[in-house]
Amino acid sequence: MGEYIAWVGECKTGMTIARDVFTDKGAVLMARGTILNDFMIDKLVVNNISKVWIVKSENDEKVEDHFLNESPAVKVAKKEYVKKIENIKDLFQNALTSESIQDYAHEVSSSIMNSESTTGDLLRCIRKLKMVGDYIYTHSLNVASICNLIASWMKLDQKKVEEATIAGLLHDIGKIMIPKEILNKKSELTMAEALEIKKHPEYGYKLLKEKTIYSDDVCEGILMHHEREDGSGYPKGLKGNEINLIAKIVGVADLYSIITLDRVYKRADTPFSVFEIFESPAAQKFDALTVYTLLSNIAMYYVGDNVKLSNGKTGQIFYIDNEFLSRPMVKLSDESIVDLRVEKGVKILEIL
Repeated sequence: MGEYIAWVGECKTGMTIARDVFTDKGAVLMARGTILNDFMIDKLVVNNISKVWIVKSENDEKVEDHFLNESPAVKVAKKEYVKKIENIKDLFQNALTSESIQDYAHEVSSSIMNSESTTGDLLRCIRKLKMVGDYIYTHSLNVASICNLIASWMKLDQKKVEEATIAGLLHDIGKIMIPKEILNKKSELTMAEALEIKKHPEYGYKLLKEKTIYSDDVCEGILMHHEREDGSGYPKGLKGNEINLIAKIVGVADLYSIITLDRVYKRADTPFSVFEIFESPAAQKFDALTVYTLLSNIAMYYVGDNVKLSNGKTGQIFYIDNEFLSRPMVKLSDESIVDLRVEKGVKILEIL
């Protein structure tokens, strides 16, 4: 049985790690032979691991069909979403040669901010439409949409909401300046190649400074979106108040999107795994107010959803405690209650 290297976004439950995975400080994060589940894949994401060696298997699952049982509202949201993806593709493909980056970005950000779709319909649409077109375009739209929600829920003024949305949209624009043979490399990256990819926030910052008249908040939001509260981020290892607020918003939206919205093979189509990640010590890397704003507001959209539990039972979420967002209360068909805050061995596997 052989092995191959896979992007973390391509990993799925049941895959086996073929080689030890190390943190950037040289400690073993995940040992060879580990069988992945959603929580472990999320752990790789939180620790900035982009690729891992996987044991080759002949029994890989196919992508599930996410287009069944759509409501009319979700169908409308889907059409809007696909159109935005095409606009983002034009934006990224013309960014190096065009002087109209700002015009392209304004069109997309305005369509996000002025969308007639409700927040619930948007979230359902994103969960159903995984990987429409190239990953970078889909991910950029997802992050921009979540940034718009966070900034709005924070009650920032309209200008700041727009700046956060634009920064989310353009946070990875610097990747267009990285050679495609490095960005899309399917084998293990050299140290030099890994460092080159880590330069994308600086490349994006420089590009916008040269070709746009965006505010310092937008440009710094892009430059600092991989900085972390504890100083473990890059490119400068900034901490706490040294990090721009918009960068904090983009950083949280970026992680939420990667874990909950982007992954092609994520079997548990639910946000509760990311709630669990943000309730763990890993959350110390992110701004507490930004995290709380996102999770406490977004959780309400899952009250009333039918779910499958790890004990094989199904029921309906009827209460989510803001202090235990990953552990809601579920009412079963026989009217009995499963309180996941108490029953620690049971978790939500799937939203039905």
